[in-house]
Amino acid sequence: MAGLPLDGVRVLDASHVLAGPYATYQLCLMGAQATRIERIGGDDFVRRHGGSDDLRAAGMGGSFSAQNAGKACILMDLKAPGGRETFLRLAQQSDVVMENYRPGAMDRLGCGYEDVRAVKPDIIYCSLTGYGPEGPLSGAPAYDHIVQGMSGLMSMTGTPDQGPQRVGLPITDYIAGLTGALAISGALHQLRQTGQGQHLIVPMLSSVLSMMGVFAIDQQTAGRERGLQGNMPFSGSPFAGRFDTSDGYIVVTANTAAQAARMVAALGLDDLAGMAGDTAPDALNDDQKAEVAAALDRVFRTKAATEWEEILAEANVPAGKVRNLGEILAHPQTAATGCLDDLPLPGLDGPVKIPGLGFTSDAWDRRPLPQPENPGDSTRRVLTDAGFGADEIDALARAGAIAGPDLPPRD
Repeated sequence: MAGLPLDGVRVLDASHVLAGPYATYQLCLMGAQATRIERIGGDDFVRRHGGSDDLRAAGMGGSFSAQNAGKACILMDLKAPGGRETFLRLAQQSDVVMENYRPGAMDRLGCGYEDVRAVKPDIIYCSLTGYGPEGPLSGAPAYDHIVQGMSGLMSMTGTPDQGPQRVGLPITDYIAGLTGALAISGALHQLRQTGQGQHLIVPMLSSVLSMMGVFAIDQQTAGRERGLQGNMPFSGSPFAGRFDTSDGYIVVTANTAAQAARMVAALGLDDLAGMAGDTAPDALNDDQKAEVAAALDRVFRTKAATEWEEILAEANVPAGKVRNLGEILAHPQTAATGCLDDLPLPGLDGPVKIPGLGFTSDAWDRRPLPQPENPGDSTRRVLTDAGFGADEIDALARAGAIAGPDLPPRD
């Protein structure tokens, strides 16, 4: 096995909350050496969000631990005397800087792209924002829930009776994080080819819109909006959807006429065979669609979801039980894909299973995860490795520029 693909890449992570840290975590899982900068005073709420009461109290909340293991954690105040200079010295020895503050915030601190490029001309500087630095929304605050609504995502999620609904996880944060990791990976490849750094702008809104091309074409050429279609599948087939079973739900996607024919045969609904010959959304009239829906609803309620999974799998019809997160984490298929990593956390007898990279490679092994660090655990070590002297580090701590459990308090 070869080394990890990003071995030797140094990332200075000045981001917070979810999207930026998730981007740098993906890089970290591929071998990058990431240093996380936290503000002195600890105002990043993710340290006390999610997980057990004990983990939140220890500053190891699930929202923090899930995407910061393997990062060195340092405490820094960029506004304190020496803080900006310390940041720039660390950036000078980094390959990537990540930040996700409002546009212009890092510039006002003297730590923006041009400031870093002045000391590190080939830096890859990634700014992950809500809407980007230009346009009427450039300075507007952006959170996942807001971007879900602004992007059109909520307008196609939910039912006409309930109205627009947000997706159950902060999906726009994670889409932006993946987009940021992809952008940085491309920039690193270009750096090797050209020796040139660059400033990457990754707006959350743009990241989500990049996945909506099919709907954008539909809207502009046919005037169709996706709308609130509940559990209607992307294909619009009346022989697909979410159905009640005797013990939960199952989702079925009979998109083609062949799949629909096999499904009605497996369900014993021979009287629907004539209507299964065309699964286009407009192939059946409203009365026929209602007839199909009622028949499918009636039959699926007679057996358990896992029984229907087996029956439909045997008939080569795509289907799956609607599982909760605990069920899929324990599913043998999840273990077989190798997508789960062991994450040690304080106070637990053993590690928890955490989803890591969404892919595997036959060229390198997954990186073992250490326990996430407490705020400032690595401040002295990181600065020492960067060439700061012991007296210099202590002086910066007394000035309030840095902090850590083994550093002197601020004067």
